[in-house]
Amino acid sequence: MKKRILSLYLSAMIAALACTAPAMAVFASETAGEGSTAAPMQEEAAPDSPYAGIETAADEAILTDAAGQMISPETAQAIDSADVGLTDLQKATDPESSAESAANGASDTMAELEETELEMDKSTIGAAFDSAYQFDKEDAVVYLRETAAIKTEPSEEADDMLTLEKYSSVRLTGSNSLQYWEVNVGGSIGYVDSALIIREASEVEALREEDIEKEETEALSRQEQEETIVEKASEGREEWAQALKDSRREDLANQTRSLSWNGPVLSRSKGAVYGPSGKETYYNLNMSGCVRNMNRRGYYYDVWVRNDGCKMFGDYIMCAANLGVHPFGSLVECSLGTCIVVDTGGFAAGNPNQLDIAVTW
Repeated sequence: MKKRILSLYLSAMIAALACTAPAMAVFASETAGEGSTAAPMQEEAAPDSPYAGIETAADEAILTDAAGQMISPETAQAIDSADVGLTDLQKATDPESSAESAANGASDTMAELEETELEMDKSTIGAAFDSAYQFDKEDAVVYLRETAAIKTEPSEEADDMLTLEKYSSVRLTGSNSLQYWEVNVGGSIGYVDSALIIREASEVEALREEDIEKEETEALSRQEQEETIVEKASEGREEWAQALKDSRREDLANQTRSLSWNGPVLSRSKGAVYGPSGKETYYNLNMSGCVRNMNRRGYYYDVWVRNDGCKMFGDYIMCAANLGVHPFGSLVECSLGTCIVVDTGGFAAGNPNQLDIAVTW
């Protein structure tokens, strides 16, 4: 803007000087030979003068006009008055005075432009100074390939005027062979990277469709990845659970007594002992009927045999007990470990606290 104002200032001065020159020439031609002079003291007037024969004092001057004719003091005073007016005219047409007046006028113009903050076309202002502002004029609606910043100047280092979203439309007002092109956004001139400009609306629609397909593909890929993660996590949990189960099963398989009992332990050689819950005996029968009965009651455990011969239902030794004291599914501690009640027997009537342990002995 300052460059443009300086240009206007210089133009005003040149115009003022051009107007002053003809006036000076006219003034010079009109005033040549005119005016009054005070001639040197003469001893006598011209023979044909009306003042002929009149003597003058040595310190007085005879007043004459431009033709050398003597004039009266009154006439001389009138000529002096005319000279005052002429002096004012000279000041009005004086070159230096005119230049000063023109400069003052240019200053007033600059002040007026700054006060009103006149909006001017940046491309017009900059064209005389910077090739980045020289554009081939255009008037077309274009679109942005990506989210883009609209710059205040055609430079990467310029401030951002605003940012427009991907596929936004703008009015292209100027293009060139440089990086930034001129656009009009909401009545303001800005500059955008020309590599982001799409001229055809059909190309925008095609890109939108590609974006939709890409989003769908990415969404499907994310879903598959999530399902894979869940599946692997589930497999991992199952493997972890199985590993934990196998580890516990191994510990149970090698167990030979209750971890909380320090007394005698039931064995083949010891057919009966008193353990932590009372008298203990053992028996060796087919337990499949007992297992089915427990399944009907909602107990679903695997059946297996511990290394010492105890028949297991899940993590527990199967046993028979007085159901009035220990109902089906009750967990009871014996000398060999923790038992689960899956059966009963005739012994229960005579000894309600007795446990009969299922083994392979």
